[in-house]
Amino acid sequence: MPAGRRILSRLQTGPTFQPGPHKSLCAGHSDDRDANLIPLATMAVLPKHAHIPEIQGDTNISFEAMLYVFGFIVMCLQYINLYKTVWWLPNSHANYALNFYLIDPYLVAFLCVLMSRRLLWCFVQEIYGPRSGRGLLYMLVQACKVTLVSLAVISLFFTVFHVLRNHSLLYCLFLCCPIVTYIFLFGPTVKPLYLKSLNWPSSVAEKYSPKHKPGVDREQVLYHNCVMSPEVIRDEVENLKVDFNNRVKQILFNSMLTSYYMTFVPLCFAQNWKENHSVYNQNTLYYDTWWVGQHVFLTWLSAFLMLCAHFLPPRYLDLMHRCSQHLGRWQKGALVKHVRGLFKAEGVNVTAEPGNSMHGRFYFLFHRPLRVLNWMLILTWLLVGYQFFVLLQCSEWNHIICIALVLFCNYYTLFKLLRDRIILSKTYKDDDSGQN
Repeated sequence: MPAGRRILSRLQTGPTFQPGPHKSLCAGHSDDRDANLIPLATMAVLPKHAHIPEIQGDTNISFEAMLYVFGFIVMCLQYINLYKTVWWLPNSHANYALNFYLIDPYLVAFLCVLMSRRLLWCFVQEIYGPRSGRGLLYMLVQACKVTLVSLAVISLFFTVFHVLRNHSLLYCLFLCCPIVTYIFLFGPTVKPLYLKSLNWPSSVAEKYSPKHKPGVDREQVLYHNCVMSPEVIRDEVENLKVDFNNRVKQILFNSMLTSYYMTFVPLCFAQNWKENHSVYNQNTLYYDTWWVGQHVFLTWLSAFLMLCAHFLPPRYLDLMHRCSQHLGRWQKGALVKHVRGLFKAEGVNVTAEPGNSMHGRFYFLFHRPLRVLNWMLILTWLLVGYQFFVLLQCSEWNHIICIALVLFCNYYTLFKLLRDRIILSKTYKDDDSGQN
């Protein structure tokens, strides 16, 4: 094993030798010996990092707009699956493709307003107007924000009142189920609902800049410290771990929220709305249980991949890879003795703590720069391939529309992931060949 691997984990940032009265007794011999010694800092080799080109991505507000449109589309598709008719038959009493009278308009309005909260809040936090002065345009933007928030709050209370009036309390409890998931993921705090640094991914910079000091920028900026101090690297790993866990929580929660409210809630309220209108009680609502359940799952997986592509962009994955190169990993071996056992080093540099499972997981996920991206790409390919296969087997008009529209949305996610994969693989390959 190279000496640098063992030394860097014990490397200190400052001198630890304290001179005493006995120094003069061996001064002559120590001068000759020190001249032949190699400093520890020169024996450690810092890893070489590839330079990632700027890859254009979606802004937060444009992504939230796309996610909201996607949620609205899948909600409409679920209503089509539930209330489709056979209007083309000669003896059919339906004049339209859907039984619109079976759809609760207040529930639809409530779901649309509720799922617009992220888009609306992103608009409030990111659109400021010309802040250099208090001109007419600035005041117009602020008035627009107040108007939109007021309309959203009023609409939410208005629709909730009518939903509670038209449906039983037991059915209305379905609207509160995501609260359990929220508490499980985030705990008893509301900061992930409104705090920008917790709600949307932070920006990533290649290196430290004075403008990145806390309190100067309005938003947090992540960057990598290319240093040799183990304490600094471990602190950076801890901060990045917290940020990565927060991103994963937001991905899981918001994908579940989109699937639950936009596809599962209409399914839960379908029969209840019919029962509350006695004029239609003689009819029975029939639908394909397997198909509507599949639509719920495909919606969740599609939203999950969309959020992954946005919250885990290429520059962020490269930042995690750079940090993992400095962290390294200790594996069970017979080279370094630690209180937790015998370990051997793995990596260019090793600053990880032996036996620390979090350091091991961090290194496993990110020491290969394309690992996480490959996982997302494989999952997207499987989803698109399955949807394309189902589309070839479809014969009913609502099934064809349902699969085709969701598949079209997933094509954009596949395009972004493929583009990122090609650029990153080319960048890392060129960098490796340049170093060799």
